[in-house]
Amino acid sequence: MSSQDIMSLRNSKENPPPEDEYKSDHHEYDRGRLSAVEAARSKGSEDAVPYSRFQRPEKFMLVVQCAFTGFFSTIAGAIYYPVLTVIEHKFNVSEEQVNITVVVYYIFQGLSPTLMGGFADHLGRRPIVNLSILLYCAACIGLACSNTYAQIVGLRCLQAAGISPVIAINSGIVGDVTTRKERGGYVGYISGFQVVGTAFGALIGAGLSSRWGWRSIFWFLAIGSGICLLFSLFLLPETKRTIAGNGSVTPKSPLNWSPVLRLPIVRRRLHLDDPDLDTVAPASKLNLLAPFSIIKIPEISLVLLVAGLQFSTWTTHQTALTTSLSKDYHLSVAKIGLCFLPSGICTLISIVSSGRYLNYNYRRKMIQHRAWVAQREQALLKEHEGDELLVKQIIESDYHYTFNIFRARMQPALFTVMLSSMGFISFGWCISVKAPLAAVLCTSGFASLFSNCILAMSVTLIVDLFPSRASTATGCLNLFRCALSAIFIACLTKMTQHMKSGGVFTFLGSITLLSTGFLVVVMAHGKKLSYRRRQQERKGQI
Repeated sequence: MSSQDIMSLRNSKENPPPEDEYKSDHHEYDRGRLSAVEAARSKGSEDAVPYSRFQRPEKFMLVVQCAFTGFFSTIAGAIYYPVLTVIEHKFNVSEEQVNITVVVYYIFQGLSPTLMGGFADHLGRRPIVNLSILLYCAACIGLACSNTYAQIVGLRCLQAAGISPVIAINSGIVGDVTTRKERGGYVGYISGFQVVGTAFGALIGAGLSSRWGWRSIFWFLAIGSGICLLFSLFLLPETKRTIAGNGSVTPKSPLNWSPVLRLPIVRRRLHLDDPDLDTVAPASKLNLLAPFSIIKIPEISLVLLVAGLQFSTWTTHQTALTTSLSKDYHLSVAKIGLCFLPSGICTLISIVSSGRYLNYNYRRKMIQHRAWVAQREQALLKEHEGDELLVKQIIESDYHYTFNIFRARMQPALFTVMLSSMGFISFGWCISVKAPLAAVLCTSGFASLFSNCILAMSVTLIVDLFPSRASTATGCLNLFRCALSAIFIACLTKMTQHMKSGGVFTFLGSITLLSTGFLVVVMAHGKKLSYRRRQQERKGQI
């Protein structure tokens, strides 16, 4: 910082900028600059009025409810893989046509949260969750009764559009009730439970279809989601901070009100009879274009791109595995389901463990950052003869003193993306040369062990940056990952014909591996870019 800048700060001591100027809702991703004194003050204020009245047991119940609804989103894709060839023969369609039923699912799984996330951030989490489950249940009943290929395609669109918003809304619920230091663990738990659908969906689908036919998988989903809807209607509380504050404010609208709030123990634990009205955030206007204001932020779009590439490579590998096991290894539907276990179990392990590691890494980085800021603060006080106000302004006006949340959340992803990319390349060549089945399953499991870690990391980062718009922001991630998945799966058959499976996954794995360079850029320059954008907006340049 130049001497001229310091003199300017010294001259402005009498009229310092208001603190809210550094905490605008539009720039939630710039938070984290705390001096030692400010950190202590923040801690004291949080003790007076807690960020959330939801304590550990209540948060655990929310995790279970979110995971239960999210389970039906993740399982809807995985449970369908073992019956791809069955659908192909049943409706007398080509491999490309049956892949379309997967493609349209991912298209609507990407589009729906992008739109519905805005409604969840405006109207509340509870009504959108209930509507999503209802639509999904109706679509599953329709799929179970379908008699034509066109009906399958159309209802798969409705199925995806119905249930996919709950993944983004779950992230919004986590953002409503958790702080940064604990958020990674809860995201990991919810993602882990949700991914059980991915882990065991193919096995469940294979078992059901082998015993009762392909229609039984949709009856299973319809019955399960119907039970889930009942639980949600009676037990899911509203957590949106513009409606319920820190959980102690009773929602006024019947759409947001939950019967569980009548229970005396719930009223006592959430302080519903003595609400913290000051914690109710200002209501925001509904803006369906809000996702695009998030996507256009360079450091965010780069993270979304890397996560989308990783997820789409993984889903392409799932589709290719089904086709290869059926046509090259001539396995039955039941055995194909069993072959998805290595991939599913490794995915489950990776997401749960990455959430716990994110909590540890955040605490470690924050301790290091605060120690460094405290050290620099003392040095500046000596340099400027104990002028505390000037030192505070210097720290607040220099992005170097901002906590690098990008590095804290995304640094582990470099390691996991590299390993999973190598795993997918190996998997591609194994099925290309028809290697022993054990080799195929080992490479599939190894790649899956590291491939989905970045999803937990990127979701946690997005919720950190946009806690009040977490559903909308997570919907952007869904848009990237599902759009890329739809493109890759739609092109899979043609690509395999021209490049063979080994070439296809070498291409996809190489792109994903090279994309880690974007993460390096984000970790190095993310906080600087966000700081400059904030400064430009303050000056009215954007």
